[in-house]
Amino acid sequence: MVSEVGRSGEDHSAAEMKNSLEGLSVDFVRHGIAEEPQAEMEDAFRALTDEGRKRCRKIARQLKEMGWRWNLILTSPLVRARQTAEIFADEGLSKIVEVFEPLAPGGSLADLVRWQTQQDPLTSLALVGHQPDLSLWVQAATGLRSTNSHAHPEAITIKKAGLAQVRFSEGRIDYRQGSLTLLLSPKVLLR
Repeated sequence: MVSEVGRSGEDHSAAEMKNSLEGLSVDFVRHGIAEEPQAEMEDAFRALTDEGRKRCRKIARQLKEMGWRWNLILTSPLVRARQTAEIFADEGLSKIVEVFEPLAPGGSLADLVRWQTQQDPLTSLALVGHQPDLSLWVQAATGLRSTNSHAHPEAITIKKAGLAQVRFSEGRIDYRQGSLTLLLSPKVLLR
């Protein structure tokens, strides 16, 4: 009879082997449609609109139907991003949602690279945040360069409730090591 300790060790080794074969998929998800900025409201407290919540829920259901599942969702602390992440979790795309401060506007991919060194291996991760930061993180992770760095420093644009998927074949997030494998606009998912 195999002891539970032995079985756990075997499972962990199998999981590590699977992770190394599969690599890591990171989905950079922009929050849904939010309230317009108002002078009397701090930006961090802007919430999703009713339309934004409905679209996020429809998109989450479509992603789930297509087989999407994340080990973990990291979200910006801003209300609209947290609400988007919670809707995706409520629809079964992940069981775990954690606030990750560097996903707030002005954060750095370097913080994510450092964070990952302290985590168990993952095969899939969602990052819910804001533009233009998410596009700049994708650009840094893949080595993409914008053709017009003055007016639009981002090489791609992630629409509200859309996503960009970057694959890291070595299973670790790092600069210029990822491949952009997918750029999904909400219009494609809402058909």
